[in-house]
Amino acid sequence: MGVSSERVDAVPKFYIRAAFEIPTRQLFVLAGSVTEGEIKAGMLVHVPINSQMVVVTRIDSIEFAHREGGEDVCLCLREGPEMKALRGIDVTDELCEVTLGDEAHGSNAI
Repeated sequence: MGVSSERVDAVPKFYIRAAFEIPTRQLFVLAGSVTEGEIKAGMLVHVPINSQMVVVTRIDSIEFAHREGGEDVCLCLREGPEMKALRGIDVTDELCEVTLGDEAHGSNAI
């Protein structure tokens, strides 16, 4: 099961409203909304950490969180080496691309 916006033929994109850890579940969570395309567990999310670099990590699962004023889609990322780069960096208000496989890893990826 995946979550999608209206345009399923577009390159998937995800807007990060909030990011947080759930240590008891060993997860790093990106909460926000799908702005284009369809996103499924197993896909790779590309989180920009500055103008030159992105962290690329696999989506472990997708969950939903209720908040005041609405509901967020939560991309749950399993704890791993990539999470060290995301800790302490403000990734809120970022628009991320999401890809199908390992071809996404490039020279600017961590």
